[in-house]
Amino acid sequence: MTDSEIYDEGAPLVPAPLRPSAVDQAEWAENLSEPSRYGGVAADRSREQLASTDDGRAAHRFREILVQTADLDWVDKTLEGLTHKALWRDEDTGASISLVKFAAGSGIPSRHSHASNQFMFCLGGRYTYVPTGITLTQGSFYWNPKGSLHGPTFAEEESVLLEVYDGPHYPTQPDWYTSTDDAR
Repeated sequence: MTDSEIYDEGAPLVPAPLRPSAVDQAEWAENLSEPSRYGGVAADRSREQLASTDDGRAAHRFREILVQTADLDWVDKTLEGLTHKALWRDEDTGASISLVKFAAGSGIPSRHSHASNQFMFCLGGRYTYVPTGITLTQGSFYWNPKGSLHGPTFAEEESVLLEVYDGPHYPTQPDWYTSTDDAR
């Protein structure tokens, strides 16, 4: 399953990892998450057990998960100059965590708002919110509260950001995306 596909409850399971010698066998057998409908690279690589949510919907169970993001390919979005690595997504709430990369000179072309809180942590580059002049540089943390209008934006240089949403991204699909998957 790729990061742009809708949650696939029938995705293949991975074999249970070997039990570390420091962990008791009974603890290892029971040390799994509650049933969850998680997607993104981390979950897609770690679906260990089938389970059901409280409402009976198919889900999976997971153990601790480690993803080396440097080993992942950047996936193009339909907005020129924007790529991402979708790390985690709660398919029921729309909450997500991704790495996003804006090529120098690219950005979001118009003012918009989000249907949830948006959090950005700048890992590198210079990424500017044009009307306010707020510029994210390495180590900057940016919080855009739910419903707050912001943008357009401009990447003064290639910029890599950790982007977190605590719910769905947009109230409606922005016109700069031609794919509904890009607005998830």
